[in-house]
Parts: sequence; C-alpha cells; structure tokens
Amino acid sequence: MIKQSQPTAYPIHRTVLQRSFFSICCLILLLTGCANIPQQQVSTPTPTPTRQTTTKGDENTAEDLALSQRLAKAKSILQQMSLEEKLGQLIMVEYMGATYEGSELSYMVSKQHVGGYLYQSVNGNFDPPSNTIDTAKQIPISANQDAKIPLLIAIDQEGGEVNKLATFYGETPSASTLGASDDPETVFKAGTQTAEHMKQLGINTDLAPVVDVATATPPLLSMRTFGTNAQTVSTYAGQFLDGLQKNNIIGTLKHFPGLGSLTSNDDPHNTLPIVNRSRQDLDKIDLAPYKQIIENEHPAMIMSTDVVTTAIDPDLPAELSPKAINGVLRKELGYNGVVITDGLYMQGITAKWSIPEAAVMAIVAGNDMIEGPYDSTQVEGVIEALQKAVQSGELTQQRVDEAVERILLMKLQYGIIKA
Repeated sequence: MIKQSQPTAYPIHRTVLQRSFFSICCLILLLTGCANIPQQQVSTPTPTPTRQTTTKGDENTAEDLALSQRLAKAKSILQQMSLEEKLGQLIMVEYMGATYEGSELSYMVSKQHVGGYLYQSVNGNFDPPSNTIDTAKQIPISANQDAKIPLLIAIDQEGGEVNKLATFYGETPSASTLGASDDPETVFKAGTQTAEHMKQLGINTDLAPVVDVATATPPLLSMRTFGTNAQTVSTYAGQFLDGLQKNNIIGTLKHFPGLGSLTSNDDPHNTLPIVNRSRQDLDKIDLAPYKQIIENEHPAMIMSTDVVTTAIDPDLPAELSPKAINGVLRKELGYNGVVITDGLYMQGITAKWSIPEAAVMAIVAGNDMIEGPYDSTQVEGVIEALQKAVQSGELTQQRVDEAVERILLMKLQYGIIKA
C-alpha cells in the first residue's frame, strides 16, 4: 500500500495570522453581499507538494516508487505471456542427474517454461561433474540462457542435518545450535554466510528457515528447529531470514501451519499427519512466529505443508486447503507474498491425490507455486490439469494472474528479473 505524505506543520504564528486574515475577509464579503457568489465560482488554491525531509520519509518515498515500478513491470510482462507460460511459472521442478543438458531440466525450462527448480543432493544434482563450485555454477547459467523468464534457483539450506551445500562448504551449524547460542548476531551472520555461499553457486532462493516450534518428544524435526517456544523461534528464525534477504537471497518460512507438535513417527514423507491442537494453542505456539516475522522481516516466501490441522480444516491438508491458505495465512495473518507448497510427491498427498490433482487444489487454495514434479511428463500432466481447471472455471484466470504477478514481483524485487 502506498503511504500518504504527512501534512506539513507550519509555525504557529504564521497559522494564527492566516486564520485572522481569513476571518476579516469573510466579514468583508458578508457585509458587501459578495458571500452570495455561487460555490463553484470560488477557486481554492492547489497546495504545493512538500518534499519530506526526514530520512525515514525519503526511504518510504523511494520504496513506494520502487514498488510502483516493479508492479508496472510485472503487469507488462504478464500481459505478454500465454496461458501455458503463466502456468509454467507456477511450477518449481526437481531434476535427476548432475548435468543440465543430460537431464530433463533443459526441456522443462526451455519448452515448459517452469518458474524455477530445486537442487536435491538425493537426486544426484551435486555428483561429479557438478561437485565443484566452478562446475556447479554453470548449470544456472545454462538454464537461464534457455529461460524466457529468469528462474528461481532454489535449495533447502538450513544447516546441520539439512546441509545441502556440504559438498562445497563442509559442515554448518543446525538451527537448534544457533538457537542455543543466545546471540541473535551469530544467527544473522549464519544467514549472511549462507547467502554468500548460495550466490557463489548461482542459487537465489533458500527454502529455509524452519519456524516450527518443537514441543513434541521425540520431535519430528529434531535439530532443525530454533527452539521450543514461539518467541525464541521468532527471534532467531527472523535473524536467519534477515541474513538471507538483506543479502539478496529469497528466504522461505516453513512448514505452515506447523509441524512442531509432531513426533518422529509422523513424517509427512510417509504419512499424512494430523495436528489436533486447539485454535487458541495454534495461535500462541505454531502461528505466532509467522505473525511476528511477517510483520517484522517480510518473508519473500512461505511454504505450506501436508498436515491436517483440525482446528483450521479437519478435512484437507493445509497446502490444499483454502481455509488454511486463503483464510488463515492470507486474511488473518495478512500475508501477501508468494506461497509455495511442500513436495507434492509426499505419500501424505499421493495416497489420495495425483500430483496434477493436488496441483490444481493447491493453486485454488491460494498457493502461488507448487513444488514437486521431477520430469517433463509430470510437468505436462500438471499444466494440462491446470488448463482444464481454467476451462471448467474451477480455477479462474484471475487467480492464475494473481499468482504469476506475485512471482514476477518477487523476482523483480530480488533482481532475478532486471527492472
């Protein structure tokens, strides 16, 4: 929202003289009968715009101008895109193998116009020959040469046991270790260091930090959380996010609405877990970090996940639920950035829905991107399902355009698309 300029505060003595002069003029007009002139003939001087002189005012003006320019650019790009290109932007893919030309990634980028891709070491992405910084960074260069719209190039780089960059930079501290440091500056520096490592490899998006509040025993996420209470998680996850985003790396809060109350027996990769917390407890624990970090650190992305949270929606996993995404995240928490799903290939989803079916449900629910397809056949199935949903009216063109515009705005803000 564009902020309104504050009115100029004139010196008191000048205001008093103006009011006195105005009162005398009104008395003269009344006595001479001129006060009966029709209102439309009386002109009011146009105020002269006053430049704000405070530093904060200058920053706000510059931010408003930059946002206006990004919005105009995003709308211009959007108007030139075909439906197929728009739908491609809604997809973040994975790929198999360690080379660009030798994998299906090149086809998914150049022909299916996907919005981005995610590195996974388990998919062999950093095996030889892409096991050095010099060779690995060639893949995003090649991919962006083929992309009509520059790509989100992502990784899950949390630190600790989820250290996807270990091949290049060795061990890094976990979220729980950082949270136990009792030093926000240490956590900010960890986020900054992560950003620097990612930039060296041509990666622009981190699907981190985790903002789940670990309250279960044994916890599902083990060392991946910053703490066991909402304030600790909010503070340190916010610092890690700042370290990323202030160094021009997109950060992502996850896993909305929260996995912290789940035990190690409730892994969404293998099942569809259920959280039975009351809505009051969700607000105090699971949702509290989202509320605070959205207000203070403005996360570029939030990841929704496949968990049934009964107090929000007893029937659908959160990432497929309009009540969770459009209802709680968008309307109640006021988040208007990009929402991306967790991997739609997890068994909690695929036990009931195919990836194309889940993709349609996710975009309808309010997500802007789906993550998970890992070959061109799956991408084709998702695009066809989205096209059919648009044709039937299940998915509106307005919803598609809204999602694509958010993605384009984010890519512009972080310099992925040049303004």
